[in-house]
Amino acid sequence: MPKQIRWIWVLVTAAALFAIFFWLSTLQQPLIDQHEFRQTQTALGALFMQPGLEGLLNYQTPVLGSPWSIPFEFPLFQWLSLQLASLTGMHLSTSGRLISVLFGVGCLWPASRLIRRAGLGIRAVALLIILYCTSSIYLYWNRAFLIESTALFFTLLSLDVYSQIRNKEFSSVREFSSLNAGLVISLSIALLIKATTALPALVLMAIDWAWQSRTALRQREKLLQAMLVGGGLIVAFTLLYSWTHHSDALKQLNPFGAQLTSSALKAWNFGTPVQRVQPELWLKVVSGRMLAPIAAIPIIMGLRISSNQTGTFLLACLILAFAPLLTFTNLHIIHNYYQAANHIFLLMAVAGSAAAILDSRSQKKIERISIIAFLTILILANLSVFFTLSGSGYWLVSQQQNSPKLTIGEIIQSQTPSTSVILVFGDDWSSAFAYHSQRRAFTLPGWAPSGLSPRDILLDPDLHLGGQPVGAVVSLKPISEADLLPSCKIAEQSKIEEWHLYLCKPLITPQT
Repeated sequence: MPKQIRWIWVLVTAAALFAIFFWLSTLQQPLIDQHEFRQTQTALGALFMQPGLEGLLNYQTPVLGSPWSIPFEFPLFQWLSLQLASLTGMHLSTSGRLISVLFGVGCLWPASRLIRRAGLGIRAVALLIILYCTSSIYLYWNRAFLIESTALFFTLLSLDVYSQIRNKEFSSVREFSSLNAGLVISLSIALLIKATTALPALVLMAIDWAWQSRTALRQREKLLQAMLVGGGLIVAFTLLYSWTHHSDALKQLNPFGAQLTSSALKAWNFGTPVQRVQPELWLKVVSGRMLAPIAAIPIIMGLRISSNQTGTFLLACLILAFAPLLTFTNLHIIHNYYQAANHIFLLMAVAGSAAAILDSRSQKKIERISIIAFLTILILANLSVFFTLSGSGYWLVSQQQNSPKLTIGEIIQSQTPSTSVILVFGDDWSSAFAYHSQRRAFTLPGWAPSGLSPRDILLDPDLHLGGQPVGAVVSLKPISEADLLPSCKIAEQSKIEEWHLYLCKPLITPQT
């Protein structure tokens, strides 16, 4: 093995061991790190998932009161996390993080297969592993209680299967049917788990399918295969449409959930045309979170010398890297975990381009040295983002073990009946208090009607709690005993940092 190749595999091993150590060493961190809002929302859905198919299809996220079901994504990740916790006895937070890590590692398998099928060598795979395992995005978000890595795995898997169907000569109908079924299943799962991750891949496959079908129609070859593949893409999209319709119908049963339907969130999801050209997207998101602008140099150099097959692959990677940014612009600006859906395609483009140059015998030595220097800068830049010493830095946040919300949640869990519900004021519609206390909650959202106040909720809690008793009230502002009395006769009150906690005396059921 050439010395240069040996060094690459040494770096692959070091990067992989570092990533695995970090992922496994932070599995038991409570869900108090970045985007606690979204992590606890996902975990709450797993915590209160009921058994059977109905529990899966109508799963609860009890944070906005009764009725408790306000579903977003299809809860495969939540179901797997709950099953692992039930089978092993580990804490649900830990099992969810572990499932996320396993799918995150699994993403490298279909990604590597796509790279090799594009005519690139093992060096490109090695470079992808190094870039992936030193990426601040995947180092941090692969161990979060989020659906991101699961959705990305099935998206990559569907692209891998589609690539096989596109480029393979089939010797039997059974072989083709198996692959086409795999495409339908993997793409459907990806879309159901997170549409914003898989939709760009579906669109790219649909465009390529249309082009290939045009050729098949003109040459009158493989028409049946083209029709079946197109039918599979339609089936996957139909399942997504059906799930969206079903989840929107459930949300509309809740007075506050009605404001969270897909149509109500359309502007929030897609953003405005102006956002697509603002520096905030290109400097804050692309340059600040994903890759330094220097990444463009190896990509341009690689495209210049690549074969048609490899060049097409690299362009497809760039499309899949930037299309989500231009489609779901506001989501990518607001949420720094959204780039987990598309960052890997940019890494694949960099790894493939750099490997094409390093593997080319016609390239000058200075060009190869330059590529190695560019890759080194990119890796160091990624790690510097990960190890930044600012208060919200990935490494520092991953080491936190306590927070006021966690403390309050543990108090509520230990001192209130499990059948009681909590009221939360001043935390938007975050699931943090609900999950940490393992209680259903009504958390007054910041976008509630202007006339609705905490006092109104306390006066008639049954309207939002479905008749269940109040076990505790948590508020950012103090609440008078007179306002609390209709729903919560105070048993104990305390202040933990900025939060006021009121534990309620349990209701005594009359003896019959």
